[in-house]
Amino acid sequence: MSGQELLDALKTNELVEYAQVVNDKAELFVSYGNAQLAAVKTVNEMGFYSITTDLYIDKKLAGQLTLVVNNKQVKESIRVYLTVVVAVMFISLAFSFLLSLWVQRRFATPIIELATLASDISDSGDYSQRTSTKASGEIALLQDVFNDMLAKTNDRELALESLVVQRTKELELLNKQLEAQAYYDNLTKLPNRALYEDRLKQSIAQANRDNIKVALMFIDLDKFKSINDTYGHAAGDELLCQVSRRLEKQCRAMDSVARIGGDEFTMLFMLAEDEDASDIARRIIDLFQIPFNILDRPMLMTMSLGVSIYPTHGQDFDVLKAKADDAMYQAKQAGRNQFLIYQ
Repeated sequence: MSGQELLDALKTNELVEYAQVVNDKAELFVSYGNAQLAAVKTVNEMGFYSITTDLYIDKKLAGQLTLVVNNKQVKESIRVYLTVVVAVMFISLAFSFLLSLWVQRRFATPIIELATLASDISDSGDYSQRTSTKASGEIALLQDVFNDMLAKTNDRELALESLVVQRTKELELLNKQLEAQAYYDNLTKLPNRALYEDRLKQSIAQANRDNIKVALMFIDLDKFKSINDTYGHAAGDELLCQVSRRLEKQCRAMDSVARIGGDEFTMLFMLAEDEDASDIARRIIDLFQIPFNILDRPMLMTMSLGVSIYPTHGQDFDVLKAKADDAMYQAKQAGRNQFLIYQ
């Protein structure tokens, strides 16, 4: 190829402003374009830069090719390329953002809701909550499984709560039954000896605070054994229950009555003066002058009553009981159906 043919081929390139070929003796062989640009060696302020390359024929230096290229065109091409690159990047970022929103809406949001709901349920223990975000595919299946698990857990919790309530009621009933067995007489439902001793201690403590006295009355039914022998134990039990009700009606809120065994009863009364005990004892004796109705039969049952007074006759239950018991036996020996205060 001749030098002119080489330059003719470069004319089609818009970037080339000037081209020349010199021989091996640096003599101009052929040129193309603005000859004033031949002086450009590298890059100048006009935006042109020069490129020089050696030409060889059969591996022998034949000359040099010098090209002066319009740098503005290169910059414009670079600007276009950069614009395209920026546009592609912006489109990629926008696509990535939209893709992330779609992924978040499809996957992340339902999973985050599941995690938040699980944390709330763990803190509150409320298994009635459910997921509300609508999902699809595997996430929807996961939501259904999670909601089903919550429903079953909630049903189990409700069943356990119901069972706990039932067991609590049973325990309360059992406790009441045990308390009744421990502190109350099975037949008459009056306090037994254990509860009565505790009430006596409370009455003594109150008497010490209020500077008053306590009357302990020991009661024994007269000839009660003949009732059981004549009419049977059912009649005797019914009589004991009716006696209990009559004695209870004589007690104020601060007083108390108990069955301590067999046909023996004991009563506590808070007193202002010792003489009050006589009035109370006489009222109880008179109360038993009214016949009882036992198995549709009128029965007259009298009693013998002994009285001891705290702190005049003693400081504790055993001493007071012994002295009230002694006074009661003196009343029996004196003819029954009467009371005596311990002397």
